[in-house]
Parts: sequence; structure tokens; C-alpha cells
Amino acid sequence: MAEEIKDEKENSGVWYGILNTALKIPGASVDRNEFLSKAFGGRADIVEQGPVKAGVAVADIEKAADAEIRNHTGIVTSTSFLAGLPGGIAMAGTIPADLAQYYWHVIVIAQKLAYIYGWPDLHGEDNDDYLSMLTILIGIMSGAKEASEVFKPLCESISKEAASKKLPKIMLAKVGVPQIVKQVAIRLGANLAKQGLSKGITKIIPILGGAISGAVTIATYLPMANTLKDALRVDIIK
Repeated sequence: MAEEIKDEKENSGVWYGILNTALKIPGASVDRNEFLSKAFGGRADIVEQGPVKAGVAVADIEKAADAEIRNHTGIVTSTSFLAGLPGGIAMAGTIPADLAQYYWHVIVIAQKLAYIYGWPDLHGEDNDDYLSMLTILIGIMSGAKEASEVFKPLCESISKEAASKKLPKIMLAKVGVPQIVKQVAIRLGANLAKQGLSKGITKIIPILGGAISGAVTIATYLPMANTLKDALRVDIIK
């Protein structure tokens, strides 16, 4: 039992180590209002209410989502992203640069898709809320069954809220997000560890070693982004 608890703690630590390092990269935190304004031609009603409640056509919502996915899939295949970042991006000293780069794009596309499909500001009422929401969204992208348990009720609660508001903590507690997040973090960390991350996060996932190739990215990043897009479309657009 003690060994199991230790493993869970280590796996959770692996996940949050990667997540927090990627979040230190400039631009990782997406400003909801700024993004929606840019993506939908500056329409104030969309920024205020979100695309779904503002009556944006489903086809246009899909078009915006697909454009963002294509953009980030293209960029993540290029090592040029690493250039120009002060001090590189392995800021913690233990997270390989290409893994941090990869998850930067995972984090960013998760936020952008959530906002396109009508979610409020993911930052919630404190930083823990933000980390929790990112963990749930990336759990959906990664196929974590624990994340799927809370995703539908979360979407249903969000659809009843004013899209301009931040996610209220009471909503997260009501649908069980705090309890599920711990399980999802353990799952994500365990999956990463199984693929080659040793304790202390000192080794890169073998398949992502060196520059992330276009073929590998197409096989991982693109399906993950599309999985989240499909989940959001089903649960938000009725």
C-alpha cells in the first residue's frame, strides 16, 4: 500500500513537472478574450458570450478549430520554435527541451479549442483551478478514462454559465473535478513514465528524442487535438 502511494505521488509529480515547465514558456497561457477577438474578427459579442452562445454558425466554429489545429501541428514539427526563447525552454533543468516544446503546443491548443467551443476563462478563481482544467482537457486528449468521467457533466454545467465568467470553484467541486484531477494526473504521469521518463524526469520519451519529427507529430499531436475537438463539439454544440 505504501509503495502504491509512493508510485502515485511520483507519477503525479512527473505530470506536474512537465505541465509547470511548459507553462513557463512565453505564450503558454492563452488570453481568452484576446484570442477570441482575433479568431473571430473582433466581434465583441463573441468575446462576451463565446462563439456558441453568440450564434456563430457551427461550420465557422469548426473552421476556426481546424485552422488552429493545423497551425500548431505545423509549428510543433519545426525546431525553429526553440530559437529566440530566452535561455531555452528547459527552464527547470530536468525537462528536455523538445518535450517541453511539445507540451507547450498541447497546452495552447487545449485552451484555444475550449474557448472556440464556448468555455469560459480556464484560469478560474486561482492557479490550482487552471492547472486542474488543463489536466482534465489534456486527459481527454490522451484518452484517460478518468477525465471522461467528469467531462460531460462539466460541459453541461459550463453550457448553463455566462461564457464571459471564469470557471467558478463551486462548479468544479459540484461536478467532482478536484477528486478526478488527482487520478488524471497520476494516469498521465504513469503513461509518460512507462514511455521512458525516469525518476527526476531526466530522460526524454524515446519516440520524441531529438527534434520531433513530422511523422511522429502527425501520429500523436494531431489525433490528440482532434480528440479534444470532437469531445467539445459533442458536449457543447447541441
